[in-house]
Amino acid sequence: MPELPEVEVVRRGLERWVSGRTVAETEVLHPRAVRRHLAGAEDFAARLKGHTIGTARRRGKYLWLPLADTDT
Repeated sequence: MPELPEVEVVRRGLERWVSGRTVAETEVLHPRAVRRHLAGAEDFAARLKGHTIGTARRRGKYLWLPLADTDT
């Protein structure tokens, strides 16, 4: 399990290289990653395409990459 300082380093890297970029393509490598998206992996990938990624955030050991161009 990663320690909090390591998670923060990863968050900063994501913020630098990913935040503000537009999603061109998405590949779901394992169905468990989107198990709560009832429409399935293909629908998830299609919905994510074209959206802009917001500022990377950390909540404890979890990393969040919110979409900057949506209200939810």
